[in-house]
Amino acid sequence: MMRGKAGGPVGVDYLVTAARADAPQAARLEWLEQVAGWVRRRGREPAAGEGAGGSPAVRLKFLLQVLDRNPERRAEVARTLRTTFRELNAVPLLCETGLPRANAFFQELWGRIAGKFLPVPPASPDLATLFLRAFPDASDARWIAALPGEILDALDGLLHEGAEGADADPWASLKRDAEDALVVLASQVQAIGLSARVRRRLATGRPLDSPFAGLVASVREFVEATPGSAAAMEARAVLASRIARCRRALAEVHGHLESYGVSIDLVYQLERARIALGRMETLVALRAGGGAEPYAAARFAARLVRASAAQDSVRVLLAENGRLLARRVVESARKTGEHYITRDAAEYRAMLWSAAIGGAMTGLTVLVKLATVGHGLPPFLEGLAASLNYALSFVAIMLLHGTLATKQPAMTAATLAAKLGAGHGRRRLRGFVDEVADLIRSQVAAIAGNLLLVAPAALALQGLLLLAGGGHLPDREHALDYVESLSVLGPTLVYAAFTGVLLWLSAIIAGWFENWATYRRLPEAIAHAPRLVAWLGPERAGRLAGVIEANVAGIGGNVALGFLLGMTPELAGFFGIPLEVRHVTLSTGQLALASFAYGAGIFGQSAFWLAVAGIVAIGFLNLTVSFGLALWVAVRATGVGAVSRRRLRRAIFARLAASPRDFLLPPREPAGAPPPGEAPRA
Repeated sequence: MMRGKAGGPVGVDYLVTAARADAPQAARLEWLEQVAGWVRRRGREPAAGEGAGGSPAVRLKFLLQVLDRNPERRAEVARTLRTTFRELNAVPLLCETGLPRANAFFQELWGRIAGKFLPVPPASPDLATLFLRAFPDASDARWIAALPGEILDALDGLLHEGAEGADADPWASLKRDAEDALVVLASQVQAIGLSARVRRRLATGRPLDSPFAGLVASVREFVEATPGSAAAMEARAVLASRIARCRRALAEVHGHLESYGVSIDLVYQLERARIALGRMETLVALRAGGGAEPYAAARFAARLVRASAAQDSVRVLLAENGRLLARRVVESARKTGEHYITRDAAEYRAMLWSAAIGGAMTGLTVLVKLATVGHGLPPFLEGLAASLNYALSFVAIMLLHGTLATKQPAMTAATLAAKLGAGHGRRRLRGFVDEVADLIRSQVAAIAGNLLLVAPAALALQGLLLLAGGGHLPDREHALDYVESLSVLGPTLVYAAFTGVLLWLSAIIAGWFENWATYRRLPEAIAHAPRLVAWLGPERAGRLAGVIEANVAGIGGNVALGFLLGMTPELAGFFGIPLEVRHVTLSTGQLALASFAYGAGIFGQSAFWLAVAGIVAIGFLNLTVSFGLALWVAVRATGVGAVSRRRLRRAIFARLAASPRDFLLPPREPAGAPPPGEAPRA
């Protein structure tokens, strides 16, 4: 509870008598904070002498009634308010509060994070500091915006009480500072709009043709015109037109980013400019508002409170500036996901063949892993060897047009989310259910192809190794340990779910890498690199650029997945966390090799059957975790309309009951169907 100088609770009597226009500025600021705190305090019966309880509007009305009954104190309160507002600089409040403060995204991010933990230095005495202390909560915006007109008129009348001479217009200093704030904001927007990164993405030729070029000049013409004059009206119309053109230019740059790659720092600058333009429009309206100042000022104050609450929020900053990048990444995943969905028998057979290639290559990957890991190398070198093995294997699968089943869900989820946004009503729901059936059928084909080939391929390679004079991988002494590590009763389920997270992360990295390459125009740079052109020739350099453009997301995602699977256990072990990865195809190959090394007696061991159950659980968790995360991100990033989950489940189960074959096998092929086409790309 706030207390007065005597140590008692602050009540309305103290607030009325404590106002002194000739008091030091610090004392007047403290008094204003106490007034705001008393008005904001609600939900409690007041103590004796404190005044009315209830809402802030009720308290304000009661305070004004007390002042009406004490004309002398009312005049002193009015002089105190005018003196204080005249002394305080309002420019920081008008052009800094609620707006991004730093010039770059990560600078702003680190500043907000540091502000959560570091003590705040003493602020300079200005109107922004007073405003933030008086209204520290976002909830204050609601009651400020809802203040009735009679209270706003009474507050305006209080400010004008006894005003004469230099004080005749209590809003004069605020209007002057609003003009200065307009110039500051226009300068910031103009600098962003004329920067090279923005100009390159606009259709205008010369910088002088940009709508941003004359923004400061338009503001100066507006603020220098006499308010209410014909010149002022014309200058306001010109400024409003220029602000609208700047907004369209920012939208044009956003559209360019959607198609040609996103830079998080550029998105941040565009967001800065957009918010600043909105603040400029508000200040222009306030300056030209005439007799509507109390109402407009209250609405503006409410917006400032909400913006100030968001100004220090790390979550809001990441959400505002990461949405476009997330949408770009999801769009990349959606395009890749289309290759993983089979819709007819030919595509289904192609998926089986593609998955068989992936399974065979994974058998080689498992054998190489067992040969290089677990032989006493330093942990970092073991992780590096495993990472390179995985990365090279996954890239080879992609280049051979193979498929790794566990990579599909993180890609196809974005395609599935897009179906929710296509069409309306029954058509949208039917399209979504069709896509679910196609997706599950494709996933079944991919898993079947992977698992049917990984074990035979691994065993065939092991046989060749034995014929060449090598030994079993793993050796018989450790074979049972490998089998037991896959038991469904151990930590396998946790490891499998965590691996699902890594699979999802690799899809995110793939989309980000494609965005980075697009934004940096990497294919064009390769096609025109002087040394590369001199070495390969223009035609081959162009073909290389085309190959990179077509596969940049796949290469980035596969390399990322390899290092995530290989290095994560070693990094976790460095911090003492017993964390491992469990990938269904790799684990199946490992189980096959360990069982072969142990011998036929393995089938009589309960550990083997627990490991088989573990393989089933690993596959389920790999797929569901990565798919669930990807679908959640895709729905949030694309902003598709929500469809009732109950309706979705009912529609999917109805389709499953009516035609379970659709979820397992492709549609029956008509007579004379063409042979399968090209296999899907990993």
